[in-house]
Amino acid sequence: MVNNTTDILIVGAGPVGLTGALIAHELGLSVRIVERRPTAQSAPAAHVINARTFEIWRQIGLDVEKIRSSAQSPEKAGLVHWVTRLGEKVLGTLQYEQQGDDNLSVTPTPLRNLSQHLLEPLLVSELKNRGIDVEYASTWDSFSESSDGITSTVSKDGQSENISSKWLIACDGASSSVRNACGISMVGPDNLQKFFTVHFKADLNSLTASNPGILYWICDPRAGGTLISHGGDNEWVYMYPIAEDDEAQMSPSECDQLIRNAIVPTSATITVLRQSSWTMTSQIADSYRLRRVLLAGDAAHRFPPSGGMGLNTGVGDIHNLMWKINRIEEGSADSSLLDTYDKERRPISERNAQASMDNAFKMFDVFMALGIDADKEIAYSNLNKVLQDSEALEVLDRAIQNQATHFDMLGLQIGYRYILPTTTTDLEPLTDEIIRNYRPSIEVGNRLPHGWLERNGEKISSLDLVSLDDYLTIGGSDFSSDLPHIKIGRDVQDTENWWSQILGLSSNEGLLVRPDQHIELRLSSI
Repeated sequence: MVNNTTDILIVGAGPVGLTGALIAHELGLSVRIVERRPTAQSAPAAHVINARTFEIWRQIGLDVEKIRSSAQSPEKAGLVHWVTRLGEKVLGTLQYEQQGDDNLSVTPTPLRNLSQHLLEPLLVSELKNRGIDVEYASTWDSFSESSDGITSTVSKDGQSENISSKWLIACDGASSSVRNACGISMVGPDNLQKFFTVHFKADLNSLTASNPGILYWICDPRAGGTLISHGGDNEWVYMYPIAEDDEAQMSPSECDQLIRNAIVPTSATITVLRQSSWTMTSQIADSYRLRRVLLAGDAAHRFPPSGGMGLNTGVGDIHNLMWKINRIEEGSADSSLLDTYDKERRPISERNAQASMDNAFKMFDVFMALGIDADKEIAYSNLNKVLQDSEALEVLDRAIQNQATHFDMLGLQIGYRYILPTTTTDLEPLTDEIIRNYRPSIEVGNRLPHGWLERNGEKISSLDLVSLDDYLTIGGSDFSSDLPHIKIGRDVQDTENWWSQILGLSSNEGLLVRPDQHIELRLSSI
């Protein structure tokens, strides 16, 4: 049996694990990443990449613009529609998140829709450029722990290898083998709804040209479900609710007919690529850490997909975690620093889970307004009555407009705040206002608000001032400190008055910012 050593072993090469490996490399930590799948993700899964995730990748030094160029454009993926069937009557439309350039005032990288099967190869390529290969078709089997590290057994092609690491990070998904080996339980409902999904290709442009969008909720009860555009070469996923005990295995022709029930008649060829079923849950691990083993992403939490917070919360997890491991490894902190990982990230997961659950359940208001019934023919009759009744249509419109928070979550995405030892106030109750509207804040625990600055004649974001491997002290033009610091007007030019207008700070004040770009202290000149 081969024995090898690394600083960090990451199990799972989804976007969270890949991001962790990229951060580890940038911090100078040795890392290996193993994945049981034979290749990168091949089917669409998560597709929402929010502003904060792009900001984190930007800090790592990834070619974010290249990644964003692979995403669907806001013009194509900027709306969500409720339709009787695709290509038929549109019952209501909402904006899908804040993707426009007007958001460049609060983030350098607004949200985009980029399906996971298109994203993962880009991140794998970034890792490969740094000399790190994802070890696919490798199964993590078990681990043992000593006072100074962990030994994991990993198997591939019938051969076993012992990998010694200082830290073991579980990014291996909802059914995490690492989490199960640690005896860590998931808390929360584990069976909210079961869905059958079909991944297919079809040129449906004739049905969507007048109403482009990312999501189409099918309101004809004889079909139902949701069509999700995943970009690329006319790629789609049809998601259809099924009974808990339904095995949902269909022939390609049955899948074809299921899809055609949800769209108007078309001569387009439908090519069924994959089918699967999955169960919607809302669960959070009862602990994110067992000594030198740490959980991130879906291994630590599972949300309903209504809001697109799963992948993005996982990237936030690994961002929070890796700089702390680095501080320990360089001797700037002891292992107790990792106690803050659970304390900081769990409340964020709980709020994101709550918002996702609220979004999912609120959707029933629309179907109630449509006259939902267990008998599909009665429900279809009710739908037609609604379409002919002006008052019923007003009720339906209000129900659809009431879904706006579901598709407008900028405040939750970039405005989250950690509770730190220096924090003086609790987290605010989660409201639509908090979820939707981002308000820049320098309260301890918040992400440093974005603003456009100039450094050496180059336009940069204020977030670009923060390195992955060290704290940042930044002060106004009259700020003085014994600490090395960046000074407004000396080291960077504040042409848009970010310091006083956005941050509300005076010229003799400063901020101490952590490597994860969150504010630790507000400072005054000494």
